[in-house]
Amino acid sequence: MGKVFQSGPTAGHRHLCWSGHMLLVAHRGASAVAPENTLSAFRAAIEAGADAIEFDVQASADGQLVVVHDSTLDRTTDGTGAVFETDGATIAGLDAGGWFSPGFAGERVPTLEEVLALDGVGFELELKGYGVAFLEAVLHAVRAAHALDRVEFTGWNLPLLARLKRLEPSARTGLFSSRQPEWMPDPVFEHHVVGTAATSGFDVAHVYAGDLTPSISQRLHGLGLEVHANDAASAEDVRRAMRSGADRLSANDVDLALQVMRPS
Repeated sequence: MGKVFQSGPTAGHRHLCWSGHMLLVAHRGASAVAPENTLSAFRAAIEAGADAIEFDVQASADGQLVVVHDSTLDRTTDGTGAVFETDGATIAGLDAGGWFSPGFAGERVPTLEEVLALDGVGFELELKGYGVAFLEAVLHAVRAAHALDRVEFTGWNLPLLARLKRLEPSARTGLFSSRQPEWMPDPVFEHHVVGTAATSGFDVAHVYAGDLTPSISQRLHGLGLEVHANDAASAEDVRRAMRSGADRLSANDVDLALQVMRPS
């Protein structure tokens, strides 16, 4: 059984999904086996069988759109300093793989355009920049790649996502939920997640895999939203997402998730 385009729960949207199965999103690519947010990680995820890849987009000092998770370059490259204070040419010359293992030394920070050129896969694009110019540049790149129907836009900057919806009403947007605090009873957490989603105007609700329940999924589906189980870190997280009725799940360890989701 292969990947097909199907309509999702939200009318008017089409997205890449796995017919008959929960969709698997590779978090920052196959980041358990390759340096996160690199073309090697994305290609490894596609080869393993992921349906979509998640990645983070920021703007360099000169407005180039680069795929980096942190606000600084220090952790995942041999560079230092803030991404927004570093020009694109400098970022392009950095080693983004040596920190992971010597075998990936020389891996580069990809641009948004390079990632969108990957074929046969969906995209979860987390917005890590600010301002309307950044938003318009991202939208321009997505449209130029003819990838709007393969992209879900996410992020913690809710005003930015709301502006995105106004600029491009057909864009699919995802609402993040924070992890359930230890002090918060389950009914209160569910009330918060569902109540926030009900007024968001978004298309997808993201709940951490370890916090998701069948009741939360059922109520979110009742609102017409897709349910995404975030950051499954174990086989039990994957099973919980499946039992809860999630539409999609994200994980770093693509092979582990697939072994549970689609056993041979």
